[in-house]
Amino acid sequence: MATKINYTNIFIIGFSGSGKSVIGKKISKQLKLSFIDTDREIELLENKEIHQIIEKKGEPYFRALETKILKKINHDISNVISTGGGLPTLKENIDIMMKNGIIIWLDASLETIKKRLIGSKEIRPLLGKNIDNDNIVKLYKDRIKNYNLANIKVTTDNKTTDKVVKEILDKLDER
Repeated sequence: MATKINYTNIFIIGFSGSGKSVIGKKISKQLKLSFIDTDREIELLENKEIHQIIEKKGEPYFRALETKILKKINHDISNVISTGGGLPTLKENIDIMMKNGIIIWLDASLETIKKRLIGSKEIRPLLGKNIDNDNIVKLYKDRIKNYNLANIKVTTDNKTTDKVVKEILDKLDER
């Protein structure tokens, strides 16, 4: 199990429904590090839910907020940071993450993502009001190239959160 880390931050990236927040919280608890969820930080900053921000002010405004949150994080201490699914779509965000830590991609197959998202109560504005197969596939294909930048890739299909956390901690120990 990872006991000592030799990098500042652990950034968790991946598509909506890949488990970033749940896994990030568990990793931070295991490593006794602060946990930051960029979406929750944006909601606190704006005093609105993500879908309200995007619906009222648009995706470019929201992406700028993601960058603002990344820059605001104290990178001199170690944190576990779960990002929004589209955060790595901006080069500036990728540069900030690469400069300040290690990036872990929680990869889930399209089938797993569909099972998790269709029927989900969480509003995901970039997938449309009625989350459907076509919207998921299109957005996933648009983002996959950005997720490939990760230092570590862990597949989450058919695994418990504890198994995913153990796999991540084992891979961190190998570094």
